Amino acid sequence: MSSPLTVAFDADDTLWHNEDAFEAAEHHFNEIVAPWAEADEAQRVLLDFERARVGLYGYGVKSFCLAMIAAACEVSNNEIPAAVLRTIVDTADELLAMPTKLIDGATEAIETVSEKWPTFIITKGDLHHQLRRIEIADVAKYCFDIEVVAEKDAATYRRILRRHRIEPKNLIMIGNSVVSDVAPLLDIGARAVHIPYDVTWALETAAVDPAPSDRWFRLESISDVPQLIESLV
Repeated sequence: MSSPLTVAFDADDTLWHNEDAFEAAEHHFNEIVAPWAEADEAQRVLLDFERARVGLYGYGVKSFCLAMIAAACEVSNNEIPAAVLRTIVDTADELLAMPTKLIDGATEAIETVSEKWPTFIITKGDLHHQLRRIEIADVAKYCFDIEVVAEKDAATYRRILRRHRIEPKNLIMIGNSVVSDVAPLLDIGARAVHIPYDVTWALETAAVDPAPSDRWFRLESISDVPQLIESLV
């Protein structure tokens, strides 16, 4: 695809609400394992399993469920009853079935952008779950493609851009994570817009912001995206 500008949107916590439901599930996990561990310890062990096994499990609800089960077994010294473990699976089922609630202004933003520039979605996580949420959100009609990837790093972005014949300098990525939606884009010579979400997963939290640059921007609302992009053209 040849164009002076192409825009990519992240999905979770950029187009729709996501992480707050995971945070609620973590609180429920703390309650489940309370007979064996204090909340701080339970969260530390859970995060350790998520961090250590993301390369094996990937991202998304199913990965989160496996990490919770492993962490529950760890903190209970494998004494946790099967019936209690089943409640973790029930939590995962609830997350998979939860409504896809769009962030205010998201539909209008992606529609407005797509009317002027080629637009697509780049998101990571479980393929089936993400595609179903995109369908429910009814945003695919604004996109020339949907990319659900295993990881959002510089190598992945380079592969996507090569496949679509997009020069890195002509891409603007919109997302809520500095780790996934900003830093790797700057590494490959693209531009990025960071729109912080109220809750950020620990593995998506950057220790520091990238150095100030005219290639990345921070906005308070996705509604401001069309005007910003217009100013950059």
